[in-house]
Amino acid sequence: MRTLAAVVVLSFLVLAPASTAAVGGYAEVIGANGHVLAAGTGLTFDYPAGGALVHIPRAVLRSGGVELDQVSLLGGTIGVAEIRLPRGRNAIQIDGLTGGAQALPTTPDALVTLGSRGYMVVAQQAVVPQAGVGRVGLRVVLQADGFGARAGTQVLVGLPYAPAPSRSLAAARSDRSPLAVLGLAASAAAPAFVPAPAGMGAIGSGGGTLGARAVALAVQFLGIPYRWGGAEPLTGFDCSGLAMYVYAQLGIPLTHYTGSQYHEGMPVPPGELEPGDLVFFDPSPAGPQHEGIYIGGGHFIQAPHTGDVVKISSLEDPAYGLRYVGAVRPSVP
Repeated sequence: MRTLAAVVVLSFLVLAPASTAAVGGYAEVIGANGHVLAAGTGLTFDYPAGGALVHIPRAVLRSGGVELDQVSLLGGTIGVAEIRLPRGRNAIQIDGLTGGAQALPTTPDALVTLGSRGYMVVAQQAVVPQAGVGRVGLRVVLQADGFGARAGTQVLVGLPYAPAPSRSLAAARSDRSPLAVLGLAASAAAPAFVPAPAGMGAIGSGGGTLGARAVALAVQFLGIPYRWGGAEPLTGFDCSGLAMYVYAQLGIPLTHYTGSQYHEGMPVPPGELEPGDLVFFDPSPAGPQHEGIYIGGGHFIQAPHTGDVVKISSLEDPAYGLRYVGAVRPSVP
């Protein structure tokens, strides 16, 4: 069994308030098209039949919250003794989370890579100004077919579910995306990755250096839509989310905030930029407010703003050159 690598990532994703009940139940399986394939509303939950993808043998639904015991995911590759999701603003409690024979972190927004299978976000939560706190106990994203599910399938376990006598599974399987609990709206189809444009020979230069590997990862996401608070290719990226996601794959944790990432690496003078360096723009009292990943030749990859997509831009463009703040080189802690 492949050992799972754990990468802790602090993020501020846009989540729905904790008072918002999940669309389907305390657990949901979501297809790549964003529709609910199955939802846990009873005392047990398995998907598919036999529970290869997710198996919850005991669910306790109380007025004070949801308690799930002995949860198994991905054919037993991931196990958790207990998940407690109290209502209100109380923190998610996760005990005994393991991957193979290895204990996994249970800190909020810990990102656990699952090799070619995908990844898992633990205790995903964030404060939404003037709205509240959104939370999900475990969120697994498959990036390859397996366990009776297709690539792009997501499993959400531990949602703010409020059972009601009139609620039916058929009603739960509405066209409304269950990713609303995360403040995300799934697209009708998985995003298509596009290759780097011709003429950008600097991409991938530098052999197997950490920065070159970061660039090679980043170019896979050209064309992915911008989404404020986004930090994954299935739903979109914002500028700091793109850098956080890319470097998480390389074992380097970055905070999901541009002003913080500016201090999470070695400062780099303008004349010494190398592929993979993070370049920052738009100074403010709270630090830079925009960033990109330098790819060489005066160019960088960025997730610009709402309505745009991940793309390559030039530091020679006055729109960016005049707003330039500085650069840092992330490194293994």
